[in-house]
Amino acid sequence: MAIDGPTTAIDLGGTKIAAARVQGARILERRQVPTPRTGNFDDVLAAIAGLAGDWADGVVALATTGLVDQGRLTAINPKTLDVPFGLPIEALLGARLGVPVRAMNDAQAAAWGEYRHGAGQGTGSMLFLTVSTGIGGGLVLDGRLRTGSGGLAGHVGHILADPAGPLCGCGRYGCLEAVASGPALERAGARRLGRALTCEDLFRAATTDAQAAAVLDDAAQSIASVLCSLHAALELDCAVIGGSVGLATGFLARIDTAMAQAPARLRLGIRAARLGADAGLVGVADLASS
Repeated sequence: MAIDGPTTAIDLGGTKIAAARVQGARILERRQVPTPRTGNFDDVLAAIAGLAGDWADGVVALATTGLVDQGRLTAINPKTLDVPFGLPIEALLGARLGVPVRAMNDAQAAAWGEYRHGAGQGTGSMLFLTVSTGIGGGLVLDGRLRTGSGGLAGHVGHILADPAGPLCGCGRYGCLEAVASGPALERAGARRLGRALTCEDLFRAATTDAQAAAVLDDAAQSIASVLCSLHAALELDCAVIGGSVGLATGFLARIDTAMAQAPARLRLGIRAARLGADAGLVGVADLASS
């Protein structure tokens, strides 16, 4: 049964925690604090309670980085957010807030947000890909969000992109996240240009520096290759791309250029995400309120 009135939603990431009162696609109120990096997850729970405790008037919807399986949270890449294996996040946060909590992966939530209220509207099957500090994803197939029996579905950042690629935080080599995320671009840029630089520096340099441009082109090629493979397996209608790197100036055009080099039948149309940083909040609130 649908819930009348706004839903309290929380987006827990490796660098920030956002909380909002959400109704449909509208963010009525929003708050944000940095994610505590003390190594003690109780500090993260306390930060969430301090941020949104006064809004906890019903089911609270939590979108979080990591793998969510039956209310328990496990880090796939502990460098993004290190949590104890199988942390009972719904029970622990529910005890803090005094209300039920429904948790799911943040990229899966964002996929649903874009499907229902953003760039994925009107499609039947779509992939959402967020490219930022990490690379996350979510799948909507035939109008249904796929999370999998253990919550793993859609974690496309850990699909093999380069067999000779660097070690990923998940423990495998050459994952898409290890070659095309923000930190991966910074590392590759430092190797190519011989100096430390941020992602913002790299994108600025790429307008005049061929080496910097090549770093971005390589990442775009890796993303396009993974998208083609997923399209071949699932026959998607489109890929919606978001995240601070994914939506950085010119990056989608680089992915489009790389996609154009693929066989025509494997090419997948790309759309820019519309809901920005709030896609996970909108998606998880929609799911919790329906």
